[in-house]
Amino acid sequence: MTSVYELARNLGEELKKTPQVEALMEAKKAYEESPEISAAVEEYTKLHQDFEAKMQQGGISAEEQKAFSEDMAKRGEEIRNNKIAADLFAAEMNFNNFVNSVFTIITSTLTGEEPAENGCSPSACASCGGGCH
Repeated sequence: MTSVYELARNLGEELKKTPQVEALMEAKKAYEESPEISAAVEEYTKLHQDFEAKMQQGGISAEEQKAFSEDMAKRGEEIRNNKIAADLFAAEMNFNNFVNSVFTIITSTLTGEEPAENGCSPSACASCGGGCH
């Protein structure tokens, strides 16, 4: 008898072959190989952490808060508008939707319910984008 852990490993191997995982891996690779976007995200994160630490120490004026918010909004917009970052975000969202649909099948099976075709409800397709059907 195959153990649950062996089945989980098999499921993982099968998931690797899906378009959702392939797209995610390609998007991650492009992101990791882009020094510009990696540096921009790293700088954004560091600035945010430094600002949070400074705020906790109570040394931030209203003007500094406003300037920081404006600067971070601009930096965030630049990151969101970067094609590589946008592609990674879309691939991650698609992958998460896909994995959630698989988990829905598992959960439905555990509760004795009839799993929806392909793991999701057709009424949820408008918000999914997972490409199930």
